[in-house]
Amino acid sequence: MDDSIAKYGQEIQALPIMDPPAVTDDDRELHKLGYQAVLARGWGAFDNFACSFSALNVIGGIRVLFYIALSAGGPAAMWSSWLSGSILSVITAATLAEACSAYPAAGSIYYWAFQSWGGARTARFISFLVAAWTLVAWTSFLATDSFGVANYLISEVVIFNPNSSFPSATSDVKARAVAWAFSLFFLALAASLNFLPPRFYSWVFRAGVLVITIDMLLNFIWLPIGVSKTYGFRSAEYVFTSTYNGGGTSGGLNWVLSWYLTASCLVGEDASGHVAEETVAANKSAAKGVFWSTVASALCGFPIIILFLFCMPPIDTFYDTSAPQPFINMYALALGPRAHVVATVVAMIGAILNTSISLVAVSRLVFAIARDSVFPYSDWLRRVSKDKQPHNAVIFISVCAALLLCTQLPSQVAFSSLTSTSAAGSIAAYGILGFGRAFITRKKFQPEFWDLGRFGVICAIVTFIWNSFAFAVLCAPQYGDGMIDKDSTLFNYAIVIMAGITVIALEEWWRKSRDDWFGNLKEKETGDSFGPQVVNTA
Repeated sequence: MDDSIAKYGQEIQALPIMDPPAVTDDDRELHKLGYQAVLARGWGAFDNFACSFSALNVIGGIRVLFYIALSAGGPAAMWSSWLSGSILSVITAATLAEACSAYPAAGSIYYWAFQSWGGARTARFISFLVAAWTLVAWTSFLATDSFGVANYLISEVVIFNPNSSFPSATSDVKARAVAWAFSLFFLALAASLNFLPPRFYSWVFRAGVLVITIDMLLNFIWLPIGVSKTYGFRSAEYVFTSTYNGGGTSGGLNWVLSWYLTASCLVGEDASGHVAEETVAANKSAAKGVFWSTVASALCGFPIIILFLFCMPPIDTFYDTSAPQPFINMYALALGPRAHVVATVVAMIGAILNTSISLVAVSRLVFAIARDSVFPYSDWLRRVSKDKQPHNAVIFISVCAALLLCTQLPSQVAFSSLTSTSAAGSIAAYGILGFGRAFITRKKFQPEFWDLGRFGVICAIVTFIWNSFAFAVLCAPQYGDGMIDKDSTLFNYAIVIMAGITVIALEEWWRKSRDDWFGNLKEKETGDSFGPQVVNTA
């Protein structure tokens, strides 16, 4: 008996002692920001870059908006505005990267705004507005991206059967209903990828970059060959000097609207910040992801625009189609009525991956907002799965995007209005952050790895001015008064949507959220804005 007890004791002693989970530098950094690490941290620097680069998907954005941008100033305005807008967007990315490096939290842009405005009560209010704007912006993007994929598919039906009775015209409510149904399917497909384990989803990030690369190579190699064998290239004079006013606006406004393309395409780099809590060495990797994804997209965008302008058919031919996406008609004319499907399929795959990756970013935003105690049922929304993923937030925001797609049914310009809103919300947030960094915390801001030094304030001022202008462009009327008087559905509702969001946010702030928002950080109002903060253990 004694021998058996002794043997049992030896077995007990032989059992390995399990060490508690190691606390990493990233966890300590997050603790300083006021939060406990609950999301799975395993994505690397390239995954973080791929998140923003794929979310931007510059070739997909230019292709989808090409027919809208072409009518706003024409070729000369498109390429020149991209050049100037790209430089200003890169400066904006530098300002965002500096904030991301100092505050690598899932709340991303609204947390950066909170800190850039000093971290007290006013800063809490500003960050609440930014959170509302950004949330609606990303949700609108999910809807418009899904609708864009649906338009690709419907356009193919029209190309293959020009005399078909299949509803396709954007002025036909039946056609918009069909597009709506397809949009829901593609949104569901993109959302389903978000339930992959983190180690597998990193391959979705990489697939996004790969598909964008293949897409660009196909267009730079195959499209010029096809054009040379069919309708021929546009002249250099046409590409670099011609203008076009397809919206019937005044000459000045028509040229100003040419920045619509840049403002709509080079926005969303804050995605790298939203996944910062899942990125290793976040204060370095996420900041690099914010900046270099914007630089890469801006550099790729200019030759893409020049390529498309040289390869487009005569402008009357370009718009002479019943397909909802005229660019697909251009592919068919240049590459052939059958072969061009390859290019369309690649574009659709890229857009679906773009939607899925954007859903990753916005679901982390929802998780962060719920963690900061605003949403009804916040406890459910901030709950993570066994593999430490915010699946409840994914479901919630997917449903919101699906409901937003319903706006396509009554209006034929809902797509462009939602596109404007999807960019305008984030653009407004960037401008607010730039203002705070430039004029409120210019002397108190303490940069980390990404340090702009003496240029930090200058970049912040440029960020504020450029994004204020870009916001005005996105909310400006895209058609002249005469056309809007004849058809009220042509009105750009982006400013109405943004105003409505702001009013609702103000009401919610004064009703409830001013006492709950950033409740775990309230001590900052009487303490050092950049000092240690209370950890949220919820």
